[in-house]
Amino acid sequence: MIRLRALAAAVASAAVLTGCGFHGVYSLPLPGAAAKGVHTYTVHVQLADVLDLVPYSAVKVNGATVGHVKSIGVEGRHALVDCQLPDSVRLPANAIARVEQTSVLGEKFVEIEPPKDIAPIGRLADGDVIPLAHTDTDASVEEVLGALSMLLNGGGVDQLHTITHELSVALQGRTTVARDLLGQLRGFVGGLDAQKNQIISAMDGIDRLTTIVRGQERTLTTAIDTMPSALKVLVDDRHRLTTMLVSVDHLGTVASHVLNASHADLVANLRNLQPTLDKLARVGQLIPQVLQVLITYPTADTVEQEYFGDYGNLALTLDASAKSLLTTFGPQLASLFPNAVPKSKRGAQSKPGVTTPTTPTLPVPLPTPSWLVGNDIGALLLGGLR
Repeated sequence: MIRLRALAAAVASAAVLTGCGFHGVYSLPLPGAAAKGVHTYTVHVQLADVLDLVPYSAVKVNGATVGHVKSIGVEGRHALVDCQLPDSVRLPANAIARVEQTSVLGEKFVEIEPPKDIAPIGRLADGDVIPLAHTDTDASVEEVLGALSMLLNGGGVDQLHTITHELSVALQGRTTVARDLLGQLRGFVGGLDAQKNQIISAMDGIDRLTTIVRGQERTLTTAIDTMPSALKVLVDDRHRLTTMLVSVDHLGTVASHVLNASHADLVANLRNLQPTLDKLARVGQLIPQVLQVLITYPTADTVEQEYFGDYGNLALTLDASAKSLLTTFGPQLASLFPNAVPKSKRGAQSKPGVTTPTTPTLPVPLPTPSWLVGNDIGALLLGGLR
């Protein structure tokens, strides 16, 4: 019975220790942990991978230890790390966090710091969460060695010997050609670098062109759809087009022959025309003056019917009788046509013993009608009357 009781006690002790387990040990308060007491606040950090981070790991800000990891849990598909910080540590609400390592084989810790690319906003408070988008995990030694192992085993390192051997065979005896090729390649690359701005400008132009073409896609599609019918019309009229081109060629030959045959006559006519043009140039200023003194006359609405090509018919009735002239120009012409004055209007016969007063004769200017000025017939009439 004593042995059985001892065995039961040992099993119970093992059960207690197992119940404490991993989390039980880390749940116990440890001496020397930072940010312990009542003047602290807790920040929840979401991490995609915490590696071998354990509770009571250090929490650092700008390389200084200010708090500790309170607990580590799982939230969905990522880890949730609770970091306990003192109230004296002030961090912006958009702070970033990542899991780092003190050395190659050192312990892991959580680094919290303000963002570098954007301005700080707000302040972290108790219960705030740093989201997964603002957290990261540094590469561990295991990851680096694993990647190096994949490179050495499954990469192309084992093919380097084959590559170098093939290059040696390819360049054997062609060193000069290869060196010249490298020089030309260097010049080509330098030319491309010098024309980098032009190349970028050309690419921008191509981009704008494609944008315009994209905007006119419907028009281009319609043109492509109608192109077969247009080509069919050209094919059907190919014989007529060929005949037209042959006729145009024949016309050019005939025109060239005509120009060559009439070249001498054309030059002679131009030379004979030169004296006439010289004379016209000399009297060019007199022609407008001569045209100003041509006979003008009032025209009726149907006057265009009297012109036939370069000549016209004119019917003119001129009444130059003394009576008409007196009626038109007034009594100033009475002295020129004494017989045209009626007897009743002549001076009355003076009776015997009666003296009739005579009207003094004064020189009266003869009016000149405006329509006779600058007119040859008017000048003749006025000259005859005067």
